[in-house]
Amino acid sequence: MPATDPKQPPAAHARRHRAAGVARRDALVRATVEVVAEQGMAGVTHRAVTERAEVPLATISYFFESIDALAAEALRVFIAERVRVLTALNDALTAADHDITDMPTLFADAVAADRTQTMAMIEAMLHAGRHPAQRGAVAEALAALRRVAVTALGAAGASDPEGAAESFVALIDGFALHALAAETQQVDRKALCRAIQSLFLGELIGAGRIEDAVRLAAQSRQPR
Repeated sequence: MPATDPKQPPAAHARRHRAAGVARRDALVRATVEVVAEQGMAGVTHRAVTERAEVPLATISYFFESIDALAAEALRVFIAERVRVLTALNDALTAADHDITDMPTLFADAVAADRTQTMAMIEAMLHAGRHPAQRGAVAEALAALRRVAVTALGAAGASDPEGAAESFVALIDGFALHALAAETQQVDRKALCRAIQSLFLGELIGAGRIEDAVRLAAQSRQPR
């Protein structure tokens, strides 16, 4: 441990100590999410996490009661961030007057997560399926995604946005799951956008908004 600088007041040393502790704890949580994405929940061990976080092996025991407690906290933090992103998108869709032709692209761009996020979310859903205590956190993320879908569908003039939202969520989750078997392990944003456009077209036609449907169909044929 470095020697205390007698020229600095105790409060300054305490703040530096707390800041260093927070940084190490955050590093453990981030590393755990990455390990979950690569190896699944079963791969979350003291050694795997601390090596990824580049901290001493005993660091986990300093901040958490057990490796399971760390895994639970990592899941909570990951889900909370996912909810924050989706809530921000929902707020933006609610506040702005987007043209109907913009909706599929905006939606696809927001939900086409990177590989780590996709893998971690799939693992979180599988883990929740086996551990009932974790289902609430995962359900919160899915609910946030449904809220975005309801907002977008409402803007599209869907007759039943709440009922149609589940189809959008299932579509997005399906693309995310299939992407894991792809060579790049990335969601194909263009393909996802086309699929979302198709669902929007169906909702527009069902709502009798034929001109908007024609406009969206024409926009979807334009090169990107």
